[in-house]
Amino acid sequence: MKNVWNFLSNLSLIYWIIWILLLIISFVIYFWKWCKLQWRFWKNLKRKIYFLEVSNSKDLQLLKDQIKNLGLLDIDEDIKDISKNLNILQTLKDNAIFIVRYNEWYSNYKELLEEAKNNKIPVIIYAKQGEIKNSKHWEIFNSYIFCDVANTSNRLVIILLNILKIV
Repeated sequence: MKNVWNFLSNLSLIYWIIWILLLIISFVIYFWKWCKLQWRFWKNLKRKIYFLEVSNSKDLQLLKDQIKNLGLLDIDEDIKDISKNLNILQTLKDNAIFIVRYNEWYSNYKELLEEAKNNKIPVIIYAKQGEIKNSKHWEIFNSYIFCDVANTSNRLVIILLNILKIV
């Protein structure tokens, strides 16, 4: 009987050791993935954020100033005007994010998103609630996985931070 009891106690000790090792290994794996995520997010915080205007309304200045006041993101000083042509995009950094003010009369959204797709640049369309009524524009925006639509400055910052975590 004593041998059976020793065998069972040794067996339970082995089970405890196995459980503790499994817990330690799972914690190390989880911590490693968390560290990689934080490292990628930190590197992505260095991405240049460009504000692109597709009309002459200049509505983006206040939005840009609000986001710049956070002091967390690398925002370009100028608002780039792409209403006439997209050649200015070739001079911008590839490691960037584009924030574009929506205008229903702008016809180059497809070319803009193609340029962004080719360089793997996320695009955020800034539009007021219910402003995008053209279904063709929705199809274009939905065709690119790293394109999102924001309608407030708070929502824009949340989308920016989420994009910086996954890109």
